[in-house]
Amino acid sequence: MRIGELLVKNGLISDDQLAEALEEQRLRPGKLGEILIAKGFINESQLVEALEFQLGVPVVKLTEIAFDPSRCEWIPESVARKHRIFPVGRDGGKLRLAMVDPLNQEAVRDVQKATGLRVQPMIAATSDMQEALVRYYGADDPSRELEAILLESMRLQASSIRLEARPQGLFVRYFKDESRVQGEEKVIAKSGHLALADRIKQIAGLKTGSVALPQFGRFRTDVDHKPIDVRVSTLPSRDGECFYLLLSDPYTPLLTLSEMDFSENHRQKVEQAIRQTSGSIVISGPPGSGRTSLAYALLQQIAKDGRNIITLENLIKRPMPDMTQVEVAGQEGMTMARALQAALRHRPDVVMMDEIGDADTAETAMLASRFGTFVLGTMTSNGIYDTLGRLTAWVRDRELLAASLSCIVFQRLVRKVCQQCQQSVSASEEEQRLFESNGIPLAEETVPASKGVIGNFRSYLTAQVSGKPSVTRGEGCRLCGNSGYRGFVAVHEVLSIDDTLRERIAAGESARDIRQSLHNGGRNLLFDGLQKARKGLTTADELIKSVT
Repeated sequence: MRIGELLVKNGLISDDQLAEALEEQRLRPGKLGEILIAKGFINESQLVEALEFQLGVPVVKLTEIAFDPSRCEWIPESVARKHRIFPVGRDGGKLRLAMVDPLNQEAVRDVQKATGLRVQPMIAATSDMQEALVRYYGADDPSRELEAILLESMRLQASSIRLEARPQGLFVRYFKDESRVQGEEKVIAKSGHLALADRIKQIAGLKTGSVALPQFGRFRTDVDHKPIDVRVSTLPSRDGECFYLLLSDPYTPLLTLSEMDFSENHRQKVEQAIRQTSGSIVISGPPGSGRTSLAYALLQQIAKDGRNIITLENLIKRPMPDMTQVEVAGQEGMTMARALQAALRHRPDVVMMDEIGDADTAETAMLASRFGTFVLGTMTSNGIYDTLGRLTAWVRDRELLAASLSCIVFQRLVRKVCQQCQQSVSASEEEQRLFESNGIPLAEETVPASKGVIGNFRSYLTAQVSGKPSVTRGEGCRLCGNSGYRGFVAVHEVLSIDDTLRERIAAGESARDIRQSLHNGGRNLLFDGLQKARKGLTTADELIKSVT
């Protein structure tokens, strides 16, 4: 039975999909399986399983084979690369050989001639083969090296890659949600460091060669038939340039305002602020807190009114439909303040600025928002009153600041309990005290019914019998790296600027004095986080480490 018919029979593809792939094969000859993968109709695992059934040839997963450098000596490197083959093991006069194409008789003859051994073919996925060839033989050019690094990041589901220059070479580290994930240990020799660095900079649109200043850029590529957007940051160091590669799927839908983890009270305040036609909202938080993602979510909401929007971004993170996006970084002589002045000449209804980082930018933004333009800006800070303090230091005209500022939103990300291994357990005495001292109800009926899966039934029953309120923890599993956490949840503090607060800002009162007299209705960052911990989204331990 042909491979296409076999895939249809097993319900992996439809007749129409097979017909489309066959037509593609007729116009551009190639292997049917690779065409089906490229079109997204099947994945590599489904293809090799179907080939195993069709040909009676066993499948081997090269990523699960223990690293043994002696395998490099079994067959010549040129033969391995030419035919995309890899030796798996030897039994007497027989060589088990992983092959992308187990019907490649030329490869079998070349191996038999080079080794004098009989060949037992085994099927390997293309991506596994590429990784194995690079792991054992090394990359034969910087493009292949970069491809291998990105391929490993996809296998590990990493969100970022750090290439750290050291005297021994360039160390490759993979991270997921800012926690390191254990992939294949890789060190790129000094001889290949410069070539790889130049390749990354070339495709990211940066200056190549030895550069004494940090650079920022981006590129988009396909890895294992999947599109990936890579933001590049360079850092010159004593031992050579270091690179930080931030990875994202360019086709992942942007988060909406309803998906930004706001409590109902905070969401209403933010929605009220963005309905205004002038004034300003400042979104603040530490680096990596998702400020730009929140700004994009607010812009999507604002765009529903048909307003003319211009965004000013150091690096454009994502294309936004129906908006004019301006990239500021890399433009000679361009600052955020100058970009804002130029944008205002186009009479926009809304300007988004990522980010407000100096007095000129802050004053220009407040002037614009005072006279008919709605300004949405992001800012790096450690808290909502730290944000207010920096604004009062930058904007010398306090009456202008008071009249222009509408709302400050502070956001921080904390680790989210893994939904795969979450379970209900009894709250500790310390957790109970923390909830009670912050006014969080402990009665179980106050926890929403959608709290989530109770996890291990024995632990849930123990929590119920103890008579103590239950909380949710992650037990640890393969998906979360046995940490009990997977992904992030945002915690917020929102400060609406009402008339009373405007008078105090205009009168020159310091942010510290305002903070001491304002408790924000008891709705501070820790309160918001504990509410989410009570709902099972995060834990009190995580909040204590991240928020307090």
